[in-house]
Amino acid sequence: MMLRLLLPVLASALLLAGPVRAADAPPGASSCTGCHAAKRIPDSVIPRIAGRKADDIAKFMREYRSGAWPSSVMGRIAKGFDDAQIDAIATWFAAQPE
Repeated sequence: MMLRLLLPVLASALLLAGPVRAADAPPGASSCTGCHAAKRIPDSVIPRIAGRKADDIAKFMREYRSGAWPSSVMGRIAKGFDDAQIDAIATWFAAQPE
């Protein structure tokens, strides 16, 4: 219960802190980095999300979570995150170099 109350505070702190380094990845970001590579991979069908707008990343994650955006894997992964976690992950990815 306490963690649930702290997550919005932690997400806000990440937003106020500005750009972060890879070492500062929020919990759950490793669920994304396994497929969404930090470096460009030629001919990959999985898009890179580093450097994209946080609002766009969060929007897609919420759409995957709700089922509004069809997927085979992303919907299952996104269902594991609440809104504060999605915002923290999106903010972190947006701060990463393209």
